[in-house]
Amino acid sequence: MTWYTSFFTDLANSFWRGAVQPAQTTAEIDFVAGLGAGPRVLDAPCGSGRHSIELARRGYSVVGLDISEEAIAFARAAEPSLDWRLGDLSSLASQGISADLALCLGNSFGYLDHAGSVRLLADFASAAPVLVIDYACAAESLLPSLPGSIEMSAGGVGMVARNTYDVATGRLLIDFTFTDGERTQRSACVQHVYTAGELTRMLQAAGFSSVELYGDTDGGAFGVGSHRLLAVARR
Repeated sequence: MTWYTSFFTDLANSFWRGAVQPAQTTAEIDFVAGLGAGPRVLDAPCGSGRHSIELARRGYSVVGLDISEEAIAFARAAEPSLDWRLGDLSSLASQGISADLALCLGNSFGYLDHAGSVRLLADFASAAPVLVIDYACAAESLLPSLPGSIEMSAGGVGMVARNTYDVATGRLLIDFTFTDGERTQRSACVQHVYTAGELTRMLQAAGFSSVELYGDTDGGAFGVGSHRLLAVARR
């Protein structure tokens, strides 16, 4: 079983919902809206729907896809009118979605193995002419200051993450522990790490003719030490 099929339970999702401030969502959607793409958006994976809901408030028509039953239920309760779909990223091609813009935000790229990531990018290219990937595990961001462990609390849930980088396979291995006082969830996460150049070549091979690399939503250039990579690919 792939790790993320059972990772995103109510404990993990509650933590991430509490950890992200509304101002971050606003800045990310401001960035997306500034790309000038059309009104139809595919948000995959959509998580608990923070990007999809903000896009809908701005007049976009959105399809949100995610594998977490809890996250989709939360999103549907928050905004019942949107097209929420329960499904894996690997099922994207079978969804029959046609959009003007596809979003893979929240550091969700890299969940699949290399072959799966290659297929996913091709599926995104078939679904939409513009793709935005938000990737905090780009090698230039991750490796200069990889923390051994992180402890945080958000959304009423405590989180401890212990990181190990496997140089032979280019994977970040993270052991998570989530607690809410009564319950504890221990889960392992695997993120495949690519350089910005590798990701660019993968996007081009998938059918995108141009790739722009940004270091944040302010539009600054991506470089070594940037805390995230925002890749904007156009067919």
